[in-house]
Amino acid sequence: MNERSLDILSTAQFHRRLKFISSSSFEGSTEELFARYLHFRAMYEVMREAASEQELEPLLGRVLDKLIDLTHAERGLVLLFDTKGDIAFQKGRNLNHDDIQKPAFEASWKIIEKSRQENKAICLRSAYDHPDFRSKSVLRLKILSVICVPIRHSGRVIGVLYLDNRRLKDLFCQEQGVIAEESMEILSPFLQSHLQTRDLQQQVQTMQDNMIGGPQFPEIIGHDPKLQKVLELVKQIADSTATVLIEGASGTGKELVARAIHQHSRRRMHKFVALNCGALTETLLESELFGHARGAFTGAISDKKGWFETADGGAIFFDEISEMSKALQVKLLRVLQTGEFTPVGSDRVKKCDVRIIAATNKCLLDLVQKGDFRDDLYYRLNIITLSLPLLKDRPGDILPLAMHFIQKHRQDDKKTPGLSAGAKKILLEYTFPGNIRELENAIQRAILLCNGNEIKPEHLPPEMLRPDPPEPSAVGGFAAEKKKVVENFEKEYILNVLSRSRGVVARAAKLAQMDVKN
Repeated sequence: MNERSLDILSTAQFHRRLKFISSSSFEGSTEELFARYLHFRAMYEVMREAASEQELEPLLGRVLDKLIDLTHAERGLVLLFDTKGDIAFQKGRNLNHDDIQKPAFEASWKIIEKSRQENKAICLRSAYDHPDFRSKSVLRLKILSVICVPIRHSGRVIGVLYLDNRRLKDLFCQEQGVIAEESMEILSPFLQSHLQTRDLQQQVQTMQDNMIGGPQFPEIIGHDPKLQKVLELVKQIADSTATVLIEGASGTGKELVARAIHQHSRRRMHKFVALNCGALTETLLESELFGHARGAFTGAISDKKGWFETADGGAIFFDEISEMSKALQVKLLRVLQTGEFTPVGSDRVKKCDVRIIAATNKCLLDLVQKGDFRDDLYYRLNIITLSLPLLKDRPGDILPLAMHFIQKHRQDDKKTPGLSAGAKKILLEYTFPGNIRELENAIQRAILLCNGNEIKPEHLPPEMLRPDPPEPSAVGGFAAEKKKVVENFEKEYILNVLSRSRGVVARAAKLAQMDVKN
């Protein structure tokens, strides 16, 4: 859908049409007038949403909100199908992924499949009382009012919209079914475009996997066996829904591994959100995670969605999770257990389907034993644990990483520099307390200081040029250690005096005030 086709009704046109509908020249009852008004309002709002939002997930979320508000439905769901007929995308309101997959949703599936297979809209005043749908599941769940319409494009059913209410029957009328059907007709070109893009992405991914023998991690540099062992585990767990805990020192690439997990999962079409628990205050982190209601605190001038709602269907990465307060740990545990959360300043419970990936540079089990981290949250996080090796334990990866960072940070107006033999020696001998992040910073600095074709030792940070302090030797007895110190002093003193006397022994003895015969 291009911008012109979406710009169907301006605000001024909307008000002119409303004025026409409410004029005395319009023939029809008050109920018919109101139905026309609702129909027109729904179409206008759907077109306005489509014109203002190009991302699929937030668009469908807002459209579902509008339709639920207009029809007073309890739950809403949009399903999109790929060319094989499998579900390629789903977006629910008051339903999450697990709810939809549960057998308890069986009755709804029967209605959805009938609408899809027969390519027709279904509007039920009460599924509970309808002879075609009065199954054991319907009786058990007491599903009453239902609207289910196919989403069509070029004569093919590409999806289904489902709305229901389990508390009220006779809620939906035929006019509301038409509103739902026409809303999906407006959106269908956009939805079809998304499905085509997704199909192309999957084809490209399949071709890449076939060419290189399986999913790889080009964003992660290194062939060290310790790292490869971690990446093999990433391949195994990426497409699961399991919570992952990544352990590793600062700068070892925990966020990079978290992103690799997300990119190699089915959730890669949805958002990946990275949050540093140590960089945000407790209040700000809570608002960022769960959102807030208008007036929840000073400056909250409007409702705001949190990352759990925005990343629904995707993943959230909690870096430095050990820094999260215990109060927030309780709320995070609730999300992990039930998928439910409550925005700050609101009493409305919302649901989400978000995968949690957490990281820490501390031993969480030690913190649990000290009482600084909740044990129940620890065991919920510790389903799959990845331990990243230190850079000094991957010596074979140091120079490939350095060359990667040279390419990444090279200046366009200069020739890409190489590494001199001296610089390579220093990099290989350095212990890198800051790990990969420290190496990248060192290379970026060296490129800025290097005016020639080679990065030399003097271009590297000063701390890399200082030799590491020698390992402490074993301590012997007092007399033996004293003898060593005296011998070393005498040797250094004699060499120094000989140097000053230019090798003349008699002159050296005189300078030292010693007898030459001694």
